[in-house]
Amino acid sequence: MSKIDKDKAQSNPAAVFDKPDDIVKNRELTANQKKKALQEWELDARLTSVAAEEGMTKDDDMALDKSKKSPLPEIKKAQEDMGVTPDKGAESSPTKT
Repeated sequence: MSKIDKDKAQSNPAAVFDKPDDIVKNRELTANQKKKALQEWELDARLTSVAAEEGMTKDDDMALDKSKKSPLPEIKKAQEDMGVTPDKGAESSPTKT
């Protein structure tokens, strides 16, 4: 197994890991690095969801988005598995009121 790019894993976890649970199981990242990676993945998923809802994606991207399910439930499960408590307001999108 090759070593992962820890910086990339924390800034763009979807590019490094197939699913959020892979972060939890990873032995190279510290607990804080895992928490940061999951938070980043959650933020990205929420922003992508908002963009799709507001029609801010390309037609091709929208077709792909509809066929893909949101990773948010898996991210939340991974956070729970790690004992991460969500921040207040984390359930709402960062760009929606």
